[in-house]
Amino acid sequence: MIAPAANPSSHSMLSQTTKNVKLAPQALSKRLVYRVMVNGEDLTPEDINDPAFSTMEETSTHAAYVYKCYSKSETGLRSKSMTCGWTVYATTINLDDIKIDHTLDTEEGLVSENAELSKAPSAYIFSKMSELSSYPSEITITLKETETIFLFSIPSICCDKDTSEGKAVEEENVRYEYITTGKGKNRKKLCQSTQTKETITQTRHTLAMRPQKKNALVFASVWDMYDTYAKIAVTQEEHEERDEMVMYQSAAPHLLRQKKKKVQEVDTTPGKTFLEISQIPQYLDAVLLTDRVLASLKYGTSQKRFRGLISMDPLSLDLVYVYTLRALWTYECEETYNKPISSIAFNPKYPHICAISHGKFAYADECQGMVSVWCFKNPCKPERLYTFDVSVTSVSFSTKNPSWLACGFSNGDVIIIDIQSYTKKIIASSKRDTNPCFEPIWVVTWRYLENDNEYVMITCQDGRIRKLHTTKTYKFVSAPMMRISAVEGNVRGLVTTKTCLKVDVPITRYPAVLCMIWHPTIDHCYLVGTDEGCIHKCSTHYLNQHMDVFRAHEGPVNDICMSPFMNELLASCGADNAIRLWLEGLEDSIMTLNCQSAVTGITFCPINATILISASGQALSVWDLRRKIHMPCAEYTFPGNVTLTYVQFEASGHNVFVGDTLGRLHTFHLEDTPIPPYNQTKMLDEAIRKALCTRPHMIKQLDKLMRSKELKSKSDK
Repeated sequence: MIAPAANPSSHSMLSQTTKNVKLAPQALSKRLVYRVMVNGEDLTPEDINDPAFSTMEETSTHAAYVYKCYSKSETGLRSKSMTCGWTVYATTINLDDIKIDHTLDTEEGLVSENAELSKAPSAYIFSKMSELSSYPSEITITLKETETIFLFSIPSICCDKDTSEGKAVEEENVRYEYITTGKGKNRKKLCQSTQTKETITQTRHTLAMRPQKKNALVFASVWDMYDTYAKIAVTQEEHEERDEMVMYQSAAPHLLRQKKKKVQEVDTTPGKTFLEISQIPQYLDAVLLTDRVLASLKYGTSQKRFRGLISMDPLSLDLVYVYTLRALWTYECEETYNKPISSIAFNPKYPHICAISHGKFAYADECQGMVSVWCFKNPCKPERLYTFDVSVTSVSFSTKNPSWLACGFSNGDVIIIDIQSYTKKIIASSKRDTNPCFEPIWVVTWRYLENDNEYVMITCQDGRIRKLHTTKTYKFVSAPMMRISAVEGNVRGLVTTKTCLKVDVPITRYPAVLCMIWHPTIDHCYLVGTDEGCIHKCSTHYLNQHMDVFRAHEGPVNDICMSPFMNELLASCGADNAIRLWLEGLEDSIMTLNCQSAVTGITFCPINATILISASGQALSVWDLRRKIHMPCAEYTFPGNVTLTYVQFEASGHNVFVGDTLGRLHTFHLEDTPIPPYNQTKMLDEAIRKALCTRPHMIKQLDKLMRSKELKSKSDK
């Protein structure tokens, strides 16, 4: 509710005081007169003009609110309003009378904040073009005589006519023309044969004299003898064919006369150009030996340490057990850069030679397949390099023929190549009608037993395990050995989280076989790890049926290996960031080693029973079971965005090979380790019992297992 003020006397007093001055416009005057009353309370809002600040009264021509009357004071031209106690200042200067000179600089003397910045050019002004270079009007050139150089010279065969030599030449020319083209060519000629009587005389000089002799040194290297015998072997022998004249006679075939047909000898003489010489094996062998000699100048000390010629003194006073991995060299080249290492194989006869397969690491990667063969005598360059259109997943050397290398591919093919050849020489290849695998081959391994032919075993992504052997047609004939089926129900081993309820579906699922090893004591048994976390014990005598199975990991089993000092001890690693040790005959794992990421490889030390090395992510961990198992004794991290894919001990036990996703194979020398004891098996058994101290029932099972093993060994004797 809005109502006028209740006191009329105050309104009349205000109007009398300000009778000649208009303080506010009509809208503001109404606000001063009316009051807002709500239920008897005065809720009139206060004036929006703050009396603490003065306002300027403008003239009638410019101001929105015109103030006509002003009162003069002593200090200047001002008028005081008596309405609310606020002061209003006004000026009597008319703005129209003010003249402003626009030519004057109103910012003169003002220092700009961006004074130091250069003035930007206008967008409508073209940049100034540089002037054309000018040339001087006169140029001084100095000419000097240089030494005369004869590039080609033909001596003159002419003589002066007036000289004696000229007269003699002229006479000779006249005589030569007379004999050849003149009348002299018609001279009489007579042809008559004569015979001289042969007279044989003998003097003392006719007898042969004794030849002079002297001592001389002749050297024939192994390469000379090799080339000689190789040339003899290349020479083709003479082939005999039946004579056409007697082919239709009724005589027996062995009585027919044979006709000899000579075969021309193959010319193996190299050409003279570099392109022809660079392709022959002799030149490539010479370059190979030269590279090895030059590489020894740089890696001589590392190669001595690799061979064990430089070793740590076990009685040294500064010996500490810190498990040092000293970097020796890295196998890498431009052709294999950024091609992940999928598998590595060492030659069984020549351990210093290794073959590396390069393929894709992730499922969606696209990578060209490649196989490189390295030798520790030349860490700078691979000695063999073979390229394939399909990614290579696994390689393995033959035991019977060390130069044969079996290769498995991501499309299911398997071939054998001969690494003695610099070019790709395929010995045998699989056929699609006998090898139905079309998914990646994860494991390729050779199996050779005494009094038996050597064959190849392969494992596939679809769960197939097949046996391949060569024929006279240089083809692989494949035979099925096993197909791993999915594990259902309760399985011994690791206790995992229960899966969701399954609905019966009439299909069969086959897990992928990612790793495989042969049993160290039983020839026909082998162990395989699958991508569902189980390890199957199979036999070549039983097809499509495993002998035993247990769950080892909650994710895929990436690698498994057996201890070289205890045939019953098995180590497995998987994608659940764990390494577990198992004893054959015990249901539960005896040890669990935890890592920070998925473990891709694991290997036991051949000379120290309690040391093993694992690769997980970017970390390379060294474990010692007799010291601690809750964390590694030493850990080394590789820089960059790289993942370790392979780890393996060298046969001597002092060197370690580590592969990564960038296509590099690192070589390390393991130092500062405890001195191996005399009885390695006893030390390993003590380490296992120490780890099982909190599980006495496992120790009882272990004692029972050892007693049964001793009784079995006694019965065998």
